[in-house]
Amino acid sequence: MNEIERDFRTQSQHLLWSVWRGLLVGVTAGAVVSLFRWLIAKGAAFSVAIYEDALRNPLLILGIVLVNLLIALFIGYLIKQEKDIKGSGIPHVEGELMGLLHPSWWSVLWRKFLGGVLGISMGLMLGREGPSIQLGAMTAKGLAKGLKLSAREKRVLIAAGAAAGLSAAFNAPIAGLLFVVEEVYHHFSRHVWVTALTASLVANAVSLRIFGQVPVL
Repeated sequence: MNEIERDFRTQSQHLLWSVWRGLLVGVTAGAVVSLFRWLIAKGAAFSVAIYEDALRNPLLILGIVLVNLLIALFIGYLIKQEKDIKGSGIPHVEGELMGLLHPSWWSVLWRKFLGGVLGISMGLMLGREGPSIQLGAMTAKGLAKGLKLSAREKRVLIAAGAAAGLSAAFNAPIAGLLFVVEEVYHHFSRHVWVTALTASLVANAVSLRIFGQVPVL
């Protein structure tokens, strides 16, 4: 086997590994973000029903205000416990990929998930894009830790998880890939491209399997 053949085989193996890891990230991140979407939809529908009842029974408004206040205090408590869950979460993902932040993936994941479901369901002025991206990134980080990947490979998986999160949130796999290239992972390479695209496509497939082809806004 000459040097060109060895190089081709090595690149092919790396490409297959990129696809395989992207598949794992897409399945896990897609499942987490799809569950996030589903719970938000159920919670929002419940909130709308409560507000409709309040139109007929004004006394319910006091109860709604009290419950919303308690939920807001609880979300504040979660943020006090884990400061990396505040905001959209996108700057935190960017900061980690630049080596500036090193949050605990599980601490951020479950608190962001719970706080996001409660906050968006009760009607706070925030969307699911940022939280979905951070949830996807933290899911991928946990996967990278379980696979005991190197620091460089972990960054690639985190970027792919961010792409998968956006893809599952809005059924937009190409947008997920472009988001990573433009906003998150500025050092673009074929390894990043293949992993992120595979994760986006698989996460989109998971989301479509659960929600079908329906409008998301």
